Amino acid sequence: MHPRNRLILTATATFCAGLLTGATVLSDALRQAPPAQPAPTGPAPIGPGTVGQAPPPAERAPLEKPPVPIHTATAPEPEPLAEESEPPVVAPPAVSPEVTDALNARIEELTAGWGRMQAELADLRQRVAVVERRGSESDDDAAIPARGNRPASPAEQREALRSAGVMPEVVDDILWRSSQHSLARLDLYDEAARNGWLGTARYRQELRRLNEQRVSIEEEIGVDAYDRYLYATGQPNRVAVGSVLPGSAGEESGLLPGDIIERYGDVEVLDFGDLRAATSAGERGELVSLVIARDGQRLEVVLPRGPIGIGLDATRADPSL
Repeated sequence: MHPRNRLILTATATFCAGLLTGATVLSDALRQAPPAQPAPTGPAPIGPGTVGQAPPPAERAPLEKPPVPIHTATAPEPEPLAEESEPPVVAPPAVSPEVTDALNARIEELTAGWGRMQAELADLRQRVAVVERRGSESDDDAAIPARGNRPASPAEQREALRSAGVMPEVVDDILWRSSQHSLARLDLYDEAARNGWLGTARYRQELRRLNEQRVSIEEEIGVDAYDRYLYATGQPNRVAVGSVLPGSAGEESGLLPGDIIERYGDVEVLDFGDLRAATSAGERGELVSLVIARDGQRLEVVLPRGPIGIGLDATRADPSL
């Protein structure tokens, strides 16, 4: 064969062998390559590679290490609250006997003052009752003054005392001494006014001395005759219960408004002064009997001596009943 032709044949065979080898390599490469991914529709991510194209796997930056969890310091649990305990009992300071006695004396003084105030109020009620009755009732006997009026003249007093059963000579003696007492009071007033010591402590002291010498008709003629005298002249001769204070000795003993007090212990009660003196006498707290009239009947109750806790009204009752 001609050398030239042999060279062409060799080159052709070499070229065909190269084509066959390339086709085989290309076929193997296509068989091992992963399937093509669809192109993203959104904007291409911006990265270190070509704009709009993800960098090759070899050029991608390694993933950052996972963040280390931060352990926050937990607050210590609160200590349990201590159980509430009762406050300590503080003993009261010791009180000396002198202080106790002084307090008791003060209490007694306040109690006595309250009793005096009640008595003054009762006296005022009695005066008001007398004024209200004045002229409202008529007397069948012309010799007896109008009911509710005290005898104003010696003649009226003489007739009233005689109607109460007092002997005439006793009546004249009482009226004489009573008139002398009234004249002494007038002289005292005139002397004090002339010498400028009217209303002073001296005048009050002298007036108190005269009042101690005042003639007491009740003491002169006795309780029974004085009771008849008051009733005959239309003056109140009984004390009635007007009201009862809750929790008082009067309520505990069963007193009711309208009860008429006739006797407190051994004392016959004709006016507020008699009852006040009787409750303040004797030993406080001792049991005494109280005789009352209720609905035409006489009853007896027992209560401790001292303030009764009742409001008082003045009234009249026939002593002969």
